[in-house]
Amino acid sequence: MYTSGTWVVKAGKEDEFARHWQGSVDNLVLEFPDTTFRLYRSTEEPRRYLSIGGPWRSAEQIEAARSLPTYQAAMADVERMLESGGLSVYELVAEVS
Repeated sequence: MYTSGTWVVKAGKEDEFARHWQGSVDNLVLEFPDTTFRLYRSTEEPRRYLSIGGPWRSAEQIEAARSLPTYQAAMADVERMLESGGLSVYELVAEVS
């Protein structure tokens, strides 16, 4: 399972958003060392970001991560910099390599 966020950041908040997003996942890496988090920025729309986290072992593990007080506080800071955004959970259905 993977988590993904799509984010549109308020103008002028791009660098601050990236720092706060990283802060929101820094503690998660300590709690869930097998999970990797990545933040991508659109080259065409520099205020649009995509985040991906995973792999997660289960939906319960994702819920445990999201319920951590440190994560909730950090995400509250992130959300103040957004015009829009949201998180989703995905499961792998196909892979080509």
